[in-house]
Amino acid sequence: MDMLELIKKRRSVRDYLEKNIENDKLFKVLEAGRWSPSSGNVQNWRFVVVNDYKIKSQISEACLGQYWISNAPAIIIVLSDDSKLRMLFGQRGEMNYSIQNCSIAMQNMMLEAESLGLSSSWVGAYDEDKILRIMKVEDLNIVLRGIFAIGYGKNIPSAPVRLDLDKLVYFNTWGNKSL
Repeated sequence: MDMLELIKKRRSVRDYLEKNIENDKLFKVLEAGRWSPSSGNVQNWRFVVVNDYKIKSQISEACLGQYWISNAPAIIIVLSDDSKLRMLFGQRGEMNYSIQNCSIAMQNMMLEAESLGLSSSWVGAYDEDKILRIMKVEDLNIVLRGIFAIGYGKNIPSAPVRLDLDKLVYFNTWGNKSL
């Protein structure tokens, strides 16, 4: 399957089979994150794989009661070590590059998961302080940048409607539709 087809096929899945993810597939997903581009090649992302049900339940609660998360075979917590970004790029590193780098890593991992027959869902609503306490993060340079659930999808939603490119794309300046 070519990359565009894979991207079009990926869905946010919130219902998972009770089937563990094979270690080789899990590590391929993590490798996809590791090989992501990053600002200045700082590779600030850090990944915590959670497959313990008790911890997944705590995370679900800290994700504003999104209890479906605890039913996924695994949750991947994406953290950023912002110390080097801060040193190299100042506030822009902390506020922009930290988020951008980790977001790219998450997207890479979610696409790799899809290519391996796994499903995933990005989790955007959470109490950052609670998640960091659950993860036992004490280093103030480490910040939470994202969470996603991963596993074998049970009910795959249909494709959402997308805006046409002519509603999204301009050429050379804002509002210019002429190529």
